Amino acid sequence: MRSKSLGAFAAFIASAALLLVPGCGGGVGSGGTGMAIGTVNGFGSVIVDGVRYDDSAVATLREDAPGVETQTQARLGQRAEIRYADGGVATALMVDATLIGTVSGVSAPGAFTVLGQPVAVNSDPALGPVTLFAGTYVGAASIGVGDAVEVHGLIVARAAGFVVQATRIERLAALPAYLKVTGVVAGARSGVFTIGTLTVDSSTAVVLPAGASVVDGAVASLLARATSLTVNGDGTSRVIAAQVRVRGLDADATRVTVSGAVSALDSAGQRFTLGGVRVSYAGATLSPSGAALANRYVVVTGRRQADGSLQADAVTVRDGTRESQAELNGNITAFVSASSFQVRGVAVDASGALLENCPASGLANGLYVELAGSFAPIGVIATQVHCAGEPSGSTVERTGVAGNVDTAAGTFVLTPSLGAPLQVRWTATTLFDNVRAATLSGKRVQVQGQFNGSVLVAQQIEVDD
Repeated sequence: MRSKSLGAFAAFIASAALLLVPGCGGGVGSGGTGMAIGTVNGFGSVIVDGVRYDDSAVATLREDAPGVETQTQARLGQRAEIRYADGGVATALMVDATLIGTVSGVSAPGAFTVLGQPVAVNSDPALGPVTLFAGTYVGAASIGVGDAVEVHGLIVARAAGFVVQATRIERLAALPAYLKVTGVVAGARSGVFTIGTLTVDSSTAVVLPAGASVVDGAVASLLARATSLTVNGDGTSRVIAAQVRVRGLDADATRVTVSGAVSALDSAGQRFTLGGVRVSYAGATLSPSGAALANRYVVVTGRRQADGSLQADAVTVRDGTRESQAELNGNITAFVSASSFQVRGVAVDASGALLENCPASGLANGLYVELAGSFAPIGVIATQVHCAGEPSGSTVERTGVAGNVDTAAGTFVLTPSLGAPLQVRWTATTLFDNVRAATLSGKRVQVQGQFNGSVLVAQQIEVDD
């Protein structure tokens, strides 16, 4: 577990699903510091809404308790914030759930409530990223009252208020020590406010950033001990917040991009809102030209203004028809058939995909592939698979038995079932999953990383199960 700060982490906007360069598989320009907030839609390094970031030298973190950040793995459908330097090299990467709590009610398949917040499953890519499911969930019908869940999603304005439009819903084995709620503040007064039907006692909470005010209309994210939750007879609930983080655009980023569902559209004034962000698109380039914006899912790139609003340089409608919903680049593992294998730990069905440059014998374990497709409830349905040699600097995966472990040097020898043994080195940012350096010896493990000469520098080491 790590305790470190991202500094200006207040940049997260719960409604954002960011795209820095519109289109599929784009890159990031140079000059200054960038802030990227959005939904993870692929790997090869990490891909956020179609844009790749080199995450090889940075740990992925999540805040599990006030001020306590734990190393984790980014997964499809998660909300993520990335700070990056020239060339799209990530300098900080945080995954950030919108809700963590217990399902208190299910009104229909794909519509339920967590901590006073209505949640909606999305199956229409024109409205935003399609919802993915994890844990023991295989779809919306799996969700039941009393389930402990982690929900990543967009905050979308609806006639009756706000709804969390889920990008990923994962059932947890148990409720963690801290609950989490992100939403639009209402009824703010001294030490108390509401988000949805949840009443928040913030009288003893640490408010971040320092000096921020919790006011109506602000987007805030709170952490509260699970033991502080009380449920009233009318179904409403109350928590005592330990930390409240007021969200806003990051003033020190030279490039800012946010995305989400357009609401409060003023075509004459060329303004709209994306959750808690006010956007002016006067003078901005609209793509495709003349596209309707009402209730659409858009990507906005621009500059933060002194009042915290966003002046757009470009507005792009992202609806799943001009870009791939999902992109995966890596080695095939766990191959059973063309309809059942994994790439970067993601389940893939390529039974209907167009195969390019692949062996006559078909797909198999170890092949390096670049694939594009759409989200399925628990993975990706590939529409195109390109087989290729491993590009220089690419993230690859190797499986074998760990031996000759040198914990002082941070190295071991990985002996695969076929092929020559290879040297593996771990760093301070390597994620150990279900194994520790001290217990590596003799374990069969999967290693993800990048080659530096003949040495595989590990980003992740996990037990091969």
